[in-house]
Amino acid sequence: MASCARRKVAAKLCFTVAVIVLLIALLGESVQGSEDEQPIISYINREVAGKKILPDFASVQLGDSVPEQYRAAANRFAQLWKEHVTGIKGYDTVKDIPFTLIVPDKIDETSFEGNEPKIREFLLEHVVPGALVEVKDQNTYLNLNQHPVHVNLSCFDMLMAYEINQSAKVLTKRNITENLSLVFIVGNLTDSDVQSSSINKFNKRNIQETNRYNEPQRLEMKNFTKELAAGKENRIGQHVMSFLTGMKSGTKVFQHFLSSSNLSHLMDDSSYMVFIPSDTAFQRWHPIDWGFYPFSVQEFTETVLRNHFVRTKQPLRMVDLRASHGDQQFKTLGGEYIVLKNKPSPNVNNVSILSDYTLSNGIEVFIISEVLFVSEAVVSRLHQMHKDKETPPLLAFPWFGAQFLSHSFLALERDTRFTQITRFLNTAEIAQFISGSNYTFFVPTDEAFERYSFDLLPDSVLASEKGIKMLLNHFIRGRLYDRDLKDGELIDTIGGMPVKIQRSFENTVRVNSARIVESEVFVYNLGTMFYIDDVLYPDLLKDEVKAITDLKNVDRNVPDSIGGGDAYTTEQNPPIADRPATTTVRSLYGLLTTNADVELVPLEITESSKRNSDEDSSQLQDDEIITPKALPLRYFYNPKK
Repeated sequence: MASCARRKVAAKLCFTVAVIVLLIALLGESVQGSEDEQPIISYINREVAGKKILPDFASVQLGDSVPEQYRAAANRFAQLWKEHVTGIKGYDTVKDIPFTLIVPDKIDETSFEGNEPKIREFLLEHVVPGALVEVKDQNTYLNLNQHPVHVNLSCFDMLMAYEINQSAKVLTKRNITENLSLVFIVGNLTDSDVQSSSINKFNKRNIQETNRYNEPQRLEMKNFTKELAAGKENRIGQHVMSFLTGMKSGTKVFQHFLSSSNLSHLMDDSSYMVFIPSDTAFQRWHPIDWGFYPFSVQEFTETVLRNHFVRTKQPLRMVDLRASHGDQQFKTLGGEYIVLKNKPSPNVNNVSILSDYTLSNGIEVFIISEVLFVSEAVVSRLHQMHKDKETPPLLAFPWFGAQFLSHSFLALERDTRFTQITRFLNTAEIAQFISGSNYTFFVPTDEAFERYSFDLLPDSVLASEKGIKMLLNHFIRGRLYDRDLKDGELIDTIGGMPVKIQRSFENTVRVNSARIVESEVFVYNLGTMFYIDDVLYPDLLKDEVKAITDLKNVDRNVPDSIGGGDAYTTEQNPPIADRPATTTVRSLYGLLTTNADVELVPLEITESSKRNSDEDSSQLQDDEIITPKALPLRYFYNPKK
């Protein structure tokens, strides 16, 4: 009976423990769930959240404290603040708390329609309490309306720049007092149209995750031509594409560009005239062996295609054109104007019309002999903007299998700022590591090499394993543009060492400690060079440089009698007058010796010492190896008489 009672008590105890464990687990999940429900955003100025406070402008003249180009915006903001916010009920004016005013470059007062609450709401939206806003990527603050103000680094018009709430580009920041700063922006934080246009400017590049630094891809755009043409039979895209597909030859280039374009989102079910350049017209702009092909720039190609489509109530037929006596002018989808003439033969903008077709839905198609609105001047300007698209000539030297390296070497060789790096490239065998194309090269200037005395290093050191590794740490596999160099990012080099990117608010970019002094030097479409003012990972050759420094110290410790015209040499014979300078020789010996290995001996050697030396030399066995490491290096000098 006692044992039975004990079993019952034990069973109750186990049940109680199980229930407690279950409750603890459920409570833990509840706590975890509540933690997970917390907002993801962490506001830097969260301690002032909900407080109704205003900055004190009584002793501050905003306009007088900023550069002239921002003065008008600052004064207008201050005037509106004085008229509509000063003395507002429910808010306390404080002096000892920092504030940031986000000042729009232009304020459209007509949009307020004289509405006092609307003006006040606008102003409070642009004030951040409790913090001097740091313009850094991913910083988030609360404004006086308790709305988030998010700073991020973006790409506008191919230039990296900071923006706020993806709607307003940051121009500059100015600290007025220790508790007040101004951030000037383009646009404002309340206009949805500005936000929309800003996002449209945003340059999204499709870099594959498997190779983040792959060849830059074109802008991510949905292919409306394929999608809409397949969805609706009455769309012009389908009819034109069907016509081009039926053409056996002569229009394949235009067909290819149209199939990759986004034209259909501009088109409706109206009547159209389409001017299609022949393949020969496009071939005129294609480089024979190497050069710039304008239609490799997608945005340009898209614009050109738009200027070959005309929306019209009644398309002009070839019969009507031949019968007309005057000029017929139309506006293209791209905004340009075309003029059709009958004389001396049917033409559009003086470009001959080769043939015409009327499609089933009434679209009029003209095949023409040239591409409209493309000229030598247009292509030249486009070339200056897109040198990264230019195809290079094939080089047989210096390294046939390393075209990027070869073209980089030839370009640097013509620039007097890069004599050291070209000597380095010419000495070190790195072509096997930089084969082909698609690379980024951070190129140090001569001053950078001379700062570490690398200009004194002999070629044998530059070609050594450590020299090659240091050089390879300046190369990145994959082509980078300036917009790809994002603050705080680490990128692996071909030499195996990472480099850290640092981008300041003033848009100064550093790679480790090196500042980029010239950005985006395009090596055709093979890769990109960035000129920098420091050497990356110079410590790899610090021992070799130290040896040179030690040798210079030895030179300074030579007896005073050696100064002036007294020559000193490593040979027992006096130096020949026309012998080359001994800097390189001393540098080489400095790499092989230390202070302890160097002995200064007068050049007054007796015949007996010469004879003894010869006898000692003759006793050496053939298999013995004597190196400068094995024997001390002796400097002989002529003492003054």
